[in-house]
Amino acid sequence: MDKDEMKRLNFLLEIYVDVNVDKDFSVLSKTTDPFFILSMSGQLVYVNEVCEEILQCSRKDLVGMKLSNIFISSVLSDSQTFFSKKEREQLTNFDSKISMRPGHAMDVNVTAFPILFNDEVVGSYVVLKDITMIKRERQLLSEKQAAAGQLAAGIAHEIRNPITAIKGFMQLMMGEHKGDTTYYNIVESEINRVEMILKELMVLAKPTKINYQELDVRGLLDKVLTLMESQTLLNNIEVIKNFHALEVMIIGDENQLKQVFINYLKNAIEAMPDGGKIIVEGIHLNDSVHIRIIDEGGGIPNEILERISEPFFTTKEHGTGLGMLVCDEIIEEHKGKSNIFSSAEGTCIEVILPSIFQLQ
Repeated sequence: MDKDEMKRLNFLLEIYVDVNVDKDFSVLSKTTDPFFILSMSGQLVYVNEVCEEILQCSRKDLVGMKLSNIFISSVLSDSQTFFSKKEREQLTNFDSKISMRPGHAMDVNVTAFPILFNDEVVGSYVVLKDITMIKRERQLLSEKQAAAGQLAAGIAHEIRNPITAIKGFMQLMMGEHKGDTTYYNIVESEINRVEMILKELMVLAKPTKINYQELDVRGLLDKVLTLMESQTLLNNIEVIKNFHALEVMIIGDENQLKQVFINYLKNAIEAMPDGGKIIVEGIHLNDSVHIRIIDEGGGIPNEILERISEPFFTTKEHGTGLGMLVCDEIIEEHKGKSNIFSSAEGTCIEVILPSIFQLQ
């Protein structure tokens, strides 16, 4: 670190300490936020007491250390862009690992934002958050989900074979029966429902291989709306397309994404038994595509909305309670996310997917 840089940082440190102690004006708290101040050369020039505790090392020893002395090297190299001058001009956030003692690694979330002096970036505030327990909980949850998935796949496989045999013999019996077929029809309907549950359970337990390809979002939505056209006409529903700057491509599995939007459209149709309007919106914002399906139904009560993705939870007479969960899994596989907003005026479900490039 050259003398001019040290002078600027010392000046900023004096200002920071004065403001934090005398006026309590700092965005960071010296007593609750573990943070250090980093020079452009990658050295620690100030460490607060809380950071001293989390790093289990005295401030005297920490000041002057290089980042490579604190962060595990393999993780540090993966986050190298964080330490570049370009990235320091904006807030940066990522997860990493630190290790001050051999065999004692700690998972941390790192947030950094620049220190400016005369419109020049001279260093960074770096805030650490211990996420070791969060990481362990995530890993445990992932292991539980994997075990549950294997169990579900095994159970579904074992049930599917006898169900297929039962259905076959039932159809033979129905063909030979000459009287009232009411009970046979009920049994067949329930067998079909079991098969539907098993099919969706298999998707959750052992997802099919995703066939990733470049997809035109507008074209994909047009195909879905064409497939659903008969359903909307039969239910006296008008579909309004409202696409803005949607000449954009995404990476995804066409059949799986069709399944998602068909399921959401079916839900919207069922929410309006007396007909109405469904608005399908699409817009390209920055590096993502936002697709919204909005209905004019009576809305979803909060107590149901909280459980809407819960396995086997359904308010439909013949529902499986797995449709929304399957959709969530597919969207997550596509690196996207979904949001649901609902009121007495209707429901809006939003799907956000990463885009790759704009069509000319």
